Amino acid sequence: MTDTILATHANGVATLTFNRPDALNALSEAMAVELCTRLERLTQEPAVRAIVLTGAGRAFMAGGDVHAMRAALELSAARRERTIGKLVRHAQRAVELISHSAKPVMASVNGTAAGFGLSLVAACDVAIAAADATFTSAYNRLGTSPDGGATFTLPRLMGARTAAEWLYLDERYSAEDALRVGLVNWVVPAAELARATTERAARLAALSLAAFSHTKHLISDAPRHTLGAQLVAEQRAFLACTAQDDFREGTRAFTERRAPAFGAADRTALHATHPGNRVNSANREEQTV
Repeated sequence: MTDTILATHANGVATLTFNRPDALNALSEAMAVELCTRLERLTQEPAVRAIVLTGAGRAFMAGGDVHAMRAALELSAARRERTIGKLVRHAQRAVELISHSAKPVMASVNGTAAGFGLSLVAACDVAIAAADATFTSAYNRLGTSPDGGATFTLPRLMGARTAAEWLYLDERYSAEDALRVGLVNWVVPAAELARATTERAARLAALSLAAFSHTKHLISDAPRHTLGAQLVAEQRAFLACTAQDDFREGTRAFTERRAPAFGAADRTALHATHPGNRVNSANREEQTV
């Protein structure tokens, strides 16, 4: 791995921090490859129950690396398409991994989210933004159409007309604008973003992952279904959840009037066997992923 992405893991939450602050975390090919590799690993890691994406410095992510793409224009047509195509394909793969993740993925937007950065925010399951964060498409300004699933996710989040405005005109929108149209779930003062992200990520990590995964797919599939088909899908998902240990724990916790501890047995086993966890659990020591 390179240092284009910093990765930490604490209390079941893995945080990936885009780490090209001098370039406003613009997505290079190396960074895109690393993002895909880390997402693939984290979505399969039992100790990870939620994933947070954020940026170092003044930006979440200011789109793709325009300087690298401009340099590719000096290459032959075949090499240019191959070079730029690699970046786009890895970016698209990252969005697919988030879409298919059975674990919650949250964007914590600390500054500018432009181009693919905007697409990435829209691809996440939930998003929180600092009050001074800004959002813009930026694709038309470069003379290109969007990528990263923006033409799929934005219309579903904010409606086709509003998404068209965002994607055609490349205006700069505030965090409050993003909240109003449904791109982000929460807006907090910039000084409180880290604390608020940790708090909400902990709530995500405490979810029943089986229930979350089924709910995520039900929401995603709903636009393609009739009401009848969606009711059948809900019934199948509900019964699938009742076959899981989390349902036993949830019903037991309900009758005992306490909060459920989903996945507690798995976390206890992992805590006992993982060398980095042989400390008092109250210490909550952060680990590098």
